[in-house]
Amino acid sequence: MTTVKSIIRPERVVFASLLIILVHVVASLMNTPASIQLILNSVTCVYIGCFLTFRVERKHNEEFHKRSLSEDAETMTSKDAFQFPLYGSLVLFGIYVLYKFLPKEYLSFIFTSHFMFIGIFCVGAVFEIPFSAVFQDKYEKVNVIKRKININLPLLKKEIDLDFNLQQIICIALALIPTVSYILSRNWIANNIFGIAFSVMGINNLVLPNFKVGYILMWGLFFYDIFWVYGTDVMVTVAKSFDAPIKLIFPFDWENNKHSMLGLGDIVIPGVFVALALKYDIDQQLKKAINIHAVKTPYFNWCFGGYIAGIITTFVVMVVFNHPQPALLFLVPGCTISVLIKALLDGKLKELFLYEESEKGISNTQAVQEQKAD
Repeated sequence: MTTVKSIIRPERVVFASLLIILVHVVASLMNTPASIQLILNSVTCVYIGCFLTFRVERKHNEEFHKRSLSEDAETMTSKDAFQFPLYGSLVLFGIYVLYKFLPKEYLSFIFTSHFMFIGIFCVGAVFEIPFSAVFQDKYEKVNVIKRKININLPLLKKEIDLDFNLQQIICIALALIPTVSYILSRNWIANNIFGIAFSVMGINNLVLPNFKVGYILMWGLFFYDIFWVYGTDVMVTVAKSFDAPIKLIFPFDWENNKHSMLGLGDIVIPGVFVALALKYDIDQQLKKAINIHAVKTPYFNWCFGGYIAGIITTFVVMVVFNHPQPALLFLVPGCTISVLIKALLDGKLKELFLYEESEKGISNTQAVQEQKAD
């Protein structure tokens, strides 16, 4: 028999989700400081994204096994990490040029349509998490659509496998509610629903295999963010012009229509690194764990604390200098240096950089042998 459990008690993720809802409700009823909205939303998104990245299952009472929540998760290589800032720069500058020379209305329609289409499935996937918990996967076993479509065009030959169960259909239908609301009103809450879904699924779908790749990615984007924010007006111009739900919006002065915003990259990129710290904790301790809820997460706690410190510093510096700040300037050191300090204090720096993320099961017999070897 296989039992599947979250690495922490589900009520913690539920509490984090309710906190996001509460912040949005309060902000819609009264002027709420942007600092509170920005910090609470970004921190809870990272927290939820990390703990929903995978589940841990125990097979036949003798083996723990990590299982990703996404079958489409892509593992990044060192080459990908080196190239990520370059490709990001090309895309960013390309969008900047488009907005300079083409009508904004047409571009906004194209980009919004694209992200709405993707967003429906992302929001639906996020809705599936509580839906599945409430109905115990009852509707997941009922297939509604299961067929293959062959596309045979001169430049495109591909086979598409359409496979949707009843649970997915219901959740996608529910995702149409914020979609229609956003299209008709550009409502900031509907925008944030998509932004939060993109963030959670982004953390879920991008996998860092080890800390070497993580450090390459994080520090590469550290310099990328500094250049495009401080060195040019490209980042700020695109962020203000890009009318699509790829950022979180925090209104704080309804009368004067003032709001702050946070790009999803400032949640997803640090989020995948924080998730790697969590996986490191789990892989180290599942070898000795009997009760899944007893697993401690010291490296995650340090890394997550570094993210919190970084996002608070970002907002403080933005207020002091009254200028948009590259959040990764503070988030990257906060996440990466905190993990290094923890590893140095534990005398495990070498072990940290030799770590390779894996989804292989860890049996109790293997755990005993490895403990004796230690």
